Amino acid sequence: MYRVLLVEDEHLIREGFKRTIDWATYGFEIVAEAMDGAEGLILAERHRPHLIFADVRMPGMDGLQFAQCAAALLPDTKIVIVSGYKDYEYFRQSLQLGLFDYLLKPVDEDELIRVVENAARQINNDQSDKRKAIEAHSRIRKSEDLLHAALLNKLAEGDLSPLNESIPDPYLTSVAHDEYAVAVVRIDNFRQLARDVYSGDEEALLYSAFNICEESVDAGTIVIRQLSLKKQITLLRGFSSANRDSALDEFHRGCTELVVNFNRFGRFAISIGIGRSFEGWTGIHSSYLEACKAAERTKFNSGNLLIRFEGNSEWEGDMPMLTSEFEGLFKSACKQLDGEKSTAILNALFRSPEAAMATRGQIYDTAARIWMLADHAIRDSAYAIGQDDHLVIAKSMIKMFDNPEEIRQWLEAELNGLFKKGGPVYSDSKALIHGLKDYVSRHYTSEEVTLGQLSSKFGMNIYQICRMFKSEFKVNFHAFLTDLKMEKAKEYLRNSSMPVQDVAFLVGFKETKYFFKVFKKHVGLTPTEYRNQR
Repeated sequence: MYRVLLVEDEHLIREGFKRTIDWATYGFEIVAEAMDGAEGLILAERHRPHLIFADVRMPGMDGLQFAQCAAALLPDTKIVIVSGYKDYEYFRQSLQLGLFDYLLKPVDEDELIRVVENAARQINNDQSDKRKAIEAHSRIRKSEDLLHAALLNKLAEGDLSPLNESIPDPYLTSVAHDEYAVAVVRIDNFRQLARDVYSGDEEALLYSAFNICEESVDAGTIVIRQLSLKKQITLLRGFSSANRDSALDEFHRGCTELVVNFNRFGRFAISIGIGRSFEGWTGIHSSYLEACKAAERTKFNSGNLLIRFEGNSEWEGDMPMLTSEFEGLFKSACKQLDGEKSTAILNALFRSPEAAMATRGQIYDTAARIWMLADHAIRDSAYAIGQDDHLVIAKSMIKMFDNPEEIRQWLEAELNGLFKKGGPVYSDSKALIHGLKDYVSRHYTSEEVTLGQLSSKFGMNIYQICRMFKSEFKVNFHAFLTDLKMEKAKEYLRNSSMPVQDVAFLVGFKETKYFFKVFKKHVGLTPTEYRNQR
């Protein structure tokens, strides 16, 4: 439904507006009413209406003054001036301001319907044009951007396999430098923004944040979406050793400007962490780890901040949230499958003074540790996933939450679900094989998703994996893995113009020829034939 704001000082006229037509029939709902222009601006910023009706004569700020301010605040909103006078001067000023329409009191039902239908049509067209613009922009850049982002993501996370290819990607030459520095931008209110401002459209949210980053930093800084953490954008700056000081100063100024620009935009809450500079390709990963650590030095209520990594010794004095006494109590409650006691301990921890003073990193580490403790305390070790993998998986989920209360609620739900089953995570083969399937679904392009690697990670032999997978999901493991890769390949072929060999690389095939063979067998067409069907 499109949102409508009424700005009118007379109660009877506002009521008349609400009752003259059935707003829902035309796809609108009246979300707020204001008695003057000043209140109208506050409500306009809060509700971000698609359509505003404003009386021209009101106490204090009149309708035209309000409309001018509202148009500057919400340039896409349709504003209709309502007047009780056939005054050409008001009409002329409305036209000069570029307002959507002009209505005379008493408002005629047919005239109101005309304006509302025109507004709905125009809003639809505007949104369609925006979507087309975003899609066109995405299509133009998607092919190379996807491949380059995947490559740089790997280097940031310490995977140097792109450097060891028999024919390395030429893009590496263009980003090769003596030294590198990395910054990470975390959108700390990502879930709230996606839900309340972007109507669930995470892609539009990320598109906005990405543009702010690109417009703020210098031309030598590469802006990358971090594939392993949706709410993060990574900034990579390479430079020669001779220009190290000036390049770093420029990079740091760009990051400072980034905070200013996000503050100006108003709705984003961000944390920016900057790592030190390091030499060579491995330096990207070293600086990236420091940048992430710096970003997690912020607190959940700290607002937009930029923190530079100053060395581990600066932060070694932090008091841990999780004491050995707490761990003992919590593990004991989990072993007894005492959901009430374990939840009470969890709540006491997250609502303690220590939690209120904790940094994001401390909260993330503590929550991941709690999740792992619960699993280790009550599960059958025969079905263990590795401890390190547990922490990585837990942290990747936990970091997506906006605040400690969301994290606490998630942990409480996990514990309750665990105890309700009457058994631990991975305490039986069914739970284990579902965990394995989930892991494969998230990492299917990785070289580590082989039966041998999965056998080591999940504590089963290859025969057990194949047998249990087929029994539970009615499809053999290799067919499931191939389906995942082929569906993603079809998506890339439909929505981008990247070369087929790049598509093969992105879905986990080293050899393009083998990818052609598998694709043709699976789809019945070659990748090129499939793409040409569009």
